[in-house]
Amino acid sequence: MFSKRFNFRRKRSDDIRQSRFQRATSQSSQSPQSRSPNPSPSNLSIPLQEDDAQSTTSNSQTPRHPYFRNTSDHSRKNSEAKPGALGLDIVYTPERDYKVDVVFIHGLGGASRRTWSKNEDPELFWPMKFLPLETDVCQTRILTFGYNANFRTSGNVSTSVLDFAKDLLFDLKYARDEYNKDLNIGDAYIQGQNDPNYEAIIKAISAITFLATPHRGTNLADLLDRILRSTFLTNSKIYISELAKNSFTLQKLNEQFRHIAPRLEIVSFYETQSTSIGLKSARVMILEKESSILGYPGETSKALNADHHNVCKFDSPEDPNYITVRNALGSIVGKIISTSSSNKALPPKQKDLRDLKTLLAISEIPDVDYIFFRDQWAQGTCDWVLEEDRYLEWLNAQDQSRTLLWLNGGAATGKSVLASFVINNLVEQEFSCQYFFMRFGNREKRGLSLLLRSVAYQLARDMPEFMEQVLQLADEAIDFPTADPRTLWERIYKSVLFNLKAVRTLYWIFDGLDEADDLRTLVRLLSDISVSSMPIRVLLLGRKTNEIVEVLQKLPQATTLSTISIEGHLADMRTYIGQELCMSANAGFTESVVGRILRGAQNNFLADVELALQTLPIGMEAIYDRMALTIAQNPSTTDKALASTLLQCATTSLRVLAVAELAQALQEDTYTMLDLQRSIVDLCGGFVVIDNGGNVAMVHQTAREYLLNSNERPFCVDKSVAHKQMFTNCMRSLMTVGLRARMKDNRQPEFLDYAAKSWSSHLMLTPPGCAQTAEILGKFLGGHWVLIWIQFLATHQQLGVLVEASKHLSRYCAQRKKFDAGRSEQDHLVFKQELIDRWAEDLLKVVGKFGMVLRGNPESIYKLIPPFCPQSSAIYQQFGKTKDRSLVISGLSGQNWDDSIARMSFGPGAYASFISAAGSQIAILISSGRVILYDSSTFEEATASPVKHNERVYRMELSSNGTLLATYGYLTTKIWETSTGLCKHSVPNVESRPRPLAMLLTKNNTVLLVGTDDRRIRSLDLTQNPSTWQLTAELEEPELEGHFLNSSNHMALNSDGRLVAVAYRGHPLSAWEIDGPVHIGHCWRTREEVARGEVIEAVWHPHGLEVLGLYIEGVVFKWRPYDDKTDELATGASRLAISRDGHLFATGDVRGTVKVYTTAEFSLLYQLASEDTVLGMTFSPDLRRFYDVRGNYGNAWEPNALIRFSEQRSTGGRIEGETESLPQSSTASESWAGRIDAITTLAGSPVGRLYCCGTEQGVVHLHDTKRGKLADIYASKSFFSIEQLTWSKDGRYLAFSDSSKKVIIMSIDLRIGDLDAVAEKGAEITMRNVTDGPILQLLFDPDSNKLLVRTSSTIVSILIANFSSTQSLELQSSQHQWIIHPQVPALIIDIGPSSIRILDWDLVERQVYNFQYSQTSLRMDHSSDPISTVDRVLVTTDKRHMLAQITLTKRLFGVLSAPRTSIEPSGNFCYFNQL
Repeated sequence: MFSKRFNFRRKRSDDIRQSRFQRATSQSSQSPQSRSPNPSPSNLSIPLQEDDAQSTTSNSQTPRHPYFRNTSDHSRKNSEAKPGALGLDIVYTPERDYKVDVVFIHGLGGASRRTWSKNEDPELFWPMKFLPLETDVCQTRILTFGYNANFRTSGNVSTSVLDFAKDLLFDLKYARDEYNKDLNIGDAYIQGQNDPNYEAIIKAISAITFLATPHRGTNLADLLDRILRSTFLTNSKIYISELAKNSFTLQKLNEQFRHIAPRLEIVSFYETQSTSIGLKSARVMILEKESSILGYPGETSKALNADHHNVCKFDSPEDPNYITVRNALGSIVGKIISTSSSNKALPPKQKDLRDLKTLLAISEIPDVDYIFFRDQWAQGTCDWVLEEDRYLEWLNAQDQSRTLLWLNGGAATGKSVLASFVINNLVEQEFSCQYFFMRFGNREKRGLSLLLRSVAYQLARDMPEFMEQVLQLADEAIDFPTADPRTLWERIYKSVLFNLKAVRTLYWIFDGLDEADDLRTLVRLLSDISVSSMPIRVLLLGRKTNEIVEVLQKLPQATTLSTISIEGHLADMRTYIGQELCMSANAGFTESVVGRILRGAQNNFLADVELALQTLPIGMEAIYDRMALTIAQNPSTTDKALASTLLQCATTSLRVLAVAELAQALQEDTYTMLDLQRSIVDLCGGFVVIDNGGNVAMVHQTAREYLLNSNERPFCVDKSVAHKQMFTNCMRSLMTVGLRARMKDNRQPEFLDYAAKSWSSHLMLTPPGCAQTAEILGKFLGGHWVLIWIQFLATHQQLGVLVEASKHLSRYCAQRKKFDAGRSEQDHLVFKQELIDRWAEDLLKVVGKFGMVLRGNPESIYKLIPPFCPQSSAIYQQFGKTKDRSLVISGLSGQNWDDSIARMSFGPGAYASFISAAGSQIAILISSGRVILYDSSTFEEATASPVKHNERVYRMELSSNGTLLATYGYLTTKIWETSTGLCKHSVPNVESRPRPLAMLLTKNNTVLLVGTDDRRIRSLDLTQNPSTWQLTAELEEPELEGHFLNSSNHMALNSDGRLVAVAYRGHPLSAWEIDGPVHIGHCWRTREEVARGEVIEAVWHPHGLEVLGLYIEGVVFKWRPYDDKTDELATGASRLAISRDGHLFATGDVRGTVKVYTTAEFSLLYQLASEDTVLGMTFSPDLRRFYDVRGNYGNAWEPNALIRFSEQRSTGGRIEGETESLPQSSTASESWAGRIDAITTLAGSPVGRLYCCGTEQGVVHLHDTKRGKLADIYASKSFFSIEQLTWSKDGRYLAFSDSSKKVIIMSIDLRIGDLDAVAEKGAEITMRNVTDGPILQLLFDPDSNKLLVRTSSTIVSILIANFSSTQSLELQSSQHQWIIHPQVPALIIDIGPSSIRILDWDLVERQVYNFQYSQTSLRMDHSSDPISTVDRVLVTTDKRHMLAQITLTKRLFGVLSAPRTSIEPSGNFCYFNQL
């Protein structure tokens, strides 16, 4: 806040303002909403200054500038006699149109004019006297901002930095000149970012210049604060304490500013001379360079030859310091003016960036790590790398093969600092640079997934076109945080970035190569950049380990790797030591000391100077021994214990903890610390450092290893004890009293985020026999805290943590059982095994079954979700059956969780054999040529469903994002929009009518590739309309001796459409490169006795050059055609599907069994036994589910095994602090899913609590809404499905019919209230000989004397007294619905598509109404048939109107409003007035 700012924007030439103004009283009393709105400024930039503590009141006067409008002499003289006005003050406005606003803001103890005037001379007020004369600055309007920051006077002690910022914000937006005109300028940047009222102003700020601004505070602030406290005339000020070294306020401001700084041009000036403090010749350095510089990428920093008092005051326009500042301002102004007048593309919208940040799950940008290492850089070091020939070749290489450069060195040799130096150098040259620091102390930062997502986010900030295309990937329903890195690489980089037009070279800097979890995959992916149209250069930094050398040696020949060793650069060490070493001695002695340190440091920048002088230990362990000894020899027992606790947290935390988080984790241990940051560093003996973001981190990875693996050292950390302590800390935070209310008010503890995500990982590594751990865990899972935890994770879109916690709970239980196995019963510790086991399963299932609901409404976990859970689950037992529940669910089909998520029924006569899933769509191909679309989150049929091709369809294909559907029919191929159902393309097929065997939408859905049984690949260019078929490749298969070559029976295209595999009957599978085409080879069976086999399924690995296939006898094979290597596995399957990332494949067989295997090892992961033949299957895009079709229905399955596997892939299957994954179970998960007897009809009794349902197997169930199922009152011996079911008005009779045209009438006797209902069969009447067609409706009369039975051809009246047929009436159409007349129950109404009839119960017609629809309001194809069927009719509560739902052959959406005979459509409903 305390720094000088300048703001820029465009203004019209007539928009001239008065030089002096104050806030208008009438305006300040108004609310911001009542004021006139701001015009949106174009460009702004701001300089800020921290003043010194010595200031006197100025009596000099400031002359009026000739460009100012005249004001009264009296007001002018009064204002000029002061140090400067409060608020905004215009000091210069050019005569002509101005392009830029510059706002000068003083600092502590300063004033709006005195701060900028040398010796308080108004003639040396350089913003008004010097700058307007500069040709490159004179087009700017110049203003100052003053506020009361005089610490020498008594005043409001609660005034803070934030208060000053708010004052500036208000003036910049609402200030007016003396003509009462709006000033309309900029904003206090940070505060404005958080206030939507200032959004337009924020967008205008382009640059900020800082002059000696204490970004990290100063130790002198503490001294000043103590002086003020000791006097009676003044008192302490909050804003002074906020300037203390690394104060919390400054850390928070820096953390916020770090995220928005990349949008600005930043110039920082720093003082180089000490300042007189008024005590004779005493001088001190008020502000060190490290506090004056932010250290951000692209920041320009310059030294001024001045002390703190004069850093912003100049003698004349020839003053060298003034020239330096003027040149910086002039450069910025020139850039802004040229940018504003050019047609440069606007920066990405902030909303899009926020959306992208959410999509990619970016919680922290890498600037934090960059700044941490940049702050450790010493002036004059690292310059050598800029002169290295190999670095220059890499930097300027024109050859795309020279893309990789590896800088290597030993531990603690400054690799990360060198990385920050290179980054800064590239950004200063305005190169496009993206970077990532892999940190051993943070599990996520070791993973390849976060690296790829972070670089993508950085690219998007610089490349709007790239951001736009990446945002479109949201339609593909990829769960980016858990997606396989290869999927991220394929979809984000190869499919998007590599295909963009090359406009500039990209430079990627990856530090910590030796700390990466999956180094081989990273290098393998980077080898693809040689084919990118966008030039990319990659700089890797890491230790020279055998693993890295081996991996880099396997780079393809197309990629050239250069190597530079960073060791042996003694000049850097000498410079660093010289800057750190302060000695009052002659040059010779100092040089000898530096030499001794150099020899002892062993190229190690971590070697402490004092320790090196004392013992000069050789190697890292000796250094750490001395550091540990200082802790062990601490005379204070309390301090030693606290140091142990701090290091326990630092060494075992899953990520670095902020100081505030650590303080909350330790609670009472830190209450007595006056300066927590300093205490942490001092107590921990140099093992930890605190970075600029206020994060406590280990000084190096080797320090962590030393403390955790050094039992015989002077000081060490017991790993199991440390994890127990961290688990306890997490539980204490999660069980905070009043936590739910604090979350609602957004006042949750800082440590809560870490505790919620990490407690289960620490639990895994605690001693299994610890009674205290078990007791705390049982208390947490047995109370309401577990629901608050789930709500917190759902609110922050972190439900994947529940999956990880489930896995950890299961393993903890297994460890505990093993521990208890060898102990007698009386020795067993109290352990709630069953509770933990239940919650381990519940957490998984809650994510699977209710994840979508939780994300949209996190508070549903309290009241809505528990009642829907199985009764044996822990969540139901604890929260679903409580007395105060607001929702009661009865009749749930199972007592336990199962793997079934949904069942999709396709209707009578429908038969499906093909299913596909992409984006949010599930598409199922029905034999009739229809495609049914379902929403994958709700499993509701989509609005555009069904898609009707109107001819036989051989094959369909969804685009990768699910937005397009291609269907290949007998005569035509069509492309559909899945959101609307509109046909975008309809192309006649080739005359020879080949059958399609493979289809692929590729090249961002602009090309459709189709492989057919005539061994040809054809394509459609979807950018052309009409489009025509183009022959892409003709595969001239070579005939093999002893084999018969015929038409191909199966094809598989790889994900980018460059490779194809072709299968034949009696001929080996063949692989081809389509471009050419070029034949790769044949797949031969591994068993010689079976030389051939018919391939019935084949798929390419999504990210590899291998084919997964299935032989007709049920053998799965994996074939690498370029290596000609084959693996086989006997499964007995008839269907095959592979996951999107290629890690898993699934098989299905004729017995209904589904098996899921890992692709790499052919290991069985999951097995499902069910009924009915599996005809088709596919995985969901997020890999957590798979879908299958089995004739007239389909299933969605979400096994625990898939959820855990998906989460394990995202975390690397590793617990922080462990070098190896925990052991996995060797037994595959098994599940049984019996045949589901689907409900076909449902009806509730008009009286009481009873309801009935009929099923597909011919069973009728009687239920009570409170007691659940009462009985099965009917079961068809021949399993004929129940089709219709209805109750009489008084609830005494129940009638239903089955598919054999049999009507059953039963009496329901409610003997004791509703508690003892008895059902008795009254009659069973067959309608086979009475009428033709199926039974469509049953209807009791109001007195329960008659039952109407309507079929497709006849309506029959049955007398209940003797169950005989009394009357019948032939019907002209089956497309009607019959209801009881709402106002006259003695009549019935027959509602048809174009007529309404009124009849009595003897079926005598009383009145007929005919009507026609207004065709202008019908949204339908007029060439199609008219309205076909009335589906259902509803009556309004006042019994005066009816609403009819009507189905058309072409879907009609309209409501028909009919006063008697005229009807107006609008929807697929007809609205009638009562007749």
